[in-house]
Amino acid sequence: MSTASAYAARRARFWATRRHVFQTVGSIGVVFVGVLEAMALLLWVPRQALLLLALVGFPIGLILGVLEVVVFPALVQRLKLHLATLLQGLAHLLLLSVLYGAIMWVAHLLDLPQLWIPPTGKTPGPVQNMLRVFMIYLFGGFVTTLLRQLLLRMDRRRLVQLLAGHYQQPVTEDRIFLFVDLKGSTRLAETLGNDQYSRLVRDFFSDVSVAIEATRGEVYQYVGDEVVVTWPSKLGLAHANCLHCFFKMQHRIEERRGHYMRKYGVVPEFKAGAHGGRVTTVLVGTAHRELVYHGDVLNTTARIQAQCNALGSKFLISASLYQQIGSQPEYHFTLLGSHQLRGKAGATELVDVQEQVSFRPIQAEIVESSWPAGN
Repeated sequence: MSTASAYAARRARFWATRRHVFQTVGSIGVVFVGVLEAMALLLWVPRQALLLLALVGFPIGLILGVLEVVVFPALVQRLKLHLATLLQGLAHLLLLSVLYGAIMWVAHLLDLPQLWIPPTGKTPGPVQNMLRVFMIYLFGGFVTTLLRQLLLRMDRRRLVQLLAGHYQQPVTEDRIFLFVDLKGSTRLAETLGNDQYSRLVRDFFSDVSVAIEATRGEVYQYVGDEVVVTWPSKLGLAHANCLHCFFKMQHRIEERRGHYMRKYGVVPEFKAGAHGGRVTTVLVGTAHRELVYHGDVLNTTARIQAQCNALGSKFLISASLYQQIGSQPEYHFTLLGSHQLRGKAGATELVDVQEQVSFRPIQAEIVESSWPAGN
């Protein structure tokens, strides 16, 4: 892999977060229009108004998408909860007014006293009209928020597969896993206290989400102070996404050093392990449904991460994953030989991964870090 290819990979990652944001906002816009059209039919809107409603509803849906994906997460993270909630409410009220005005405008274009006239022929009053618009907006907001929450947990392809019942029976997949663990968590919890420690973990997970989205990873689990990230093998190997994710996490936390020092008096440090192979994926549970992975790959990855302290490393990967990734000028690999991992019958070859100084954040990636994680 040449240096030019390495920078091409960085450009691809640079646009990954933006592509995800654009796709999510676009999806919310389309779903909002679908809800608007369905509600319009239920409320006796003339069919000739449906196209106009779609044309005025799509931009409103896009604005709602920007608010949900970009603006509101930033407000919640940076402002006090009551102030963020107040600003969200005002934004929704403003957008509701825009929707009401758009609907009245469509009625005016069609030369109708009101857009919806019940079969009785009785013209609804202003209060009834406003209640109808409020009901449409409330339902549309609920559906689009639900869609966003689903897309936060998995990519669009995985969501479609899940809805189609693809994982009702066990499915074998090739996947890569990255286990990221906060260092010194016991000491931090004792020093900061439960509430402050919980806030630190919350901020940490929020910040590293930027790296996960930029490398198109999926969060499999949050376990205490540990986050487990996964990719389909092809996607995790592309542009060395599974490696870049860890180092982008480091850069993100370093950029937020001032925030952590002011708020907690400490900057979180973390270690990670990565490995890949075949796992079985299945949807489990009845009262609570969850997509889970079974296989030795997860156990091995956890054990690799646990070896970081003993070997004085921040990021370890298996030799088998290193062979699949191949030469990467962005990173320096140190072969550490075979090690006996706890609970494993045979020895596992480990590789320490560090970032080459010459490839540390370029301006494009600094700009990228200002984009929201979407969580």
